Amino acid sequence: MIKMPIVRQILLDSDAGLLPYLSQQLQTQSFSDFKAEFGFHVDEYCTQVVSNENLLEIQTVLLLTLNLSIVIDSQTPLDEATSHALEFQELLDTEIIIWSQNNEKLFKPISEIKGTLSKLSEIPYHGGYLPGFEIRSQFSLTYSAGTLQHSKSNELTKESKSLSYSPGERTPVSGQYELIDANGESTTLEITSIAGNPFPPTSEPNQSYRLVDPTVHKKS
Repeated sequence: MIKMPIVRQILLDSDAGLLPYLSQQLQTQSFSDFKAEFGFHVDEYCTQVVSNENLLEIQTVLLLTLNLSIVIDSQTPLDEATSHALEFQELLDTEIIIWSQNNEKLFKPISEIKGTLSKLSEIPYHGGYLPGFEIRSQFSLTYSAGTLQHSKSNELTKESKSLSYSPGERTPVSGQYELIDANGESTTLEITSIAGNPFPPTSEPNQSYRLVDPTVHKKS
């Protein structure tokens, strides 16, 4: 599961968090011609374990969607307004990438931002509606959710091999899992499942999964 204190620190920390950083940038000269407000949500996450000498590091990837509204002067022609909105979007993407390059809690800086720009319309702003654009920026943040000793990981693998898991449960260890029938016998069918992901539904009731071949993690 996501360790929420780490997520909050990455997004909301007053000194290094993404959202306070962007709020500060909106007050600078570069953004002085724009009036904006924004919100965000995390669409999904996944985890994977990578080997690093004697430690197993749990990496979590957040797919973050940032929604912004920018207000345009009602007297501004459509072409000019659109040009302003695209300029704002480019400035915003640049600032997000700069923030990621300077954030020590991330394993790697943001490499791609998928952005969309709405048509000029009446958008909510401070309790009313003003002409403007809505911008959506989507990107991934990769950070460490913690570490495990190899010995603990081996214990986890041994325990996983002796247990069965129901559809929908989180996968404890990445690897090959055999499908077990209602009588506890192997069906000879296998799936590959990644640590942290839910096991898929089964075709028949009372079936489960059992680890048969854990994934060998690459050294970072």
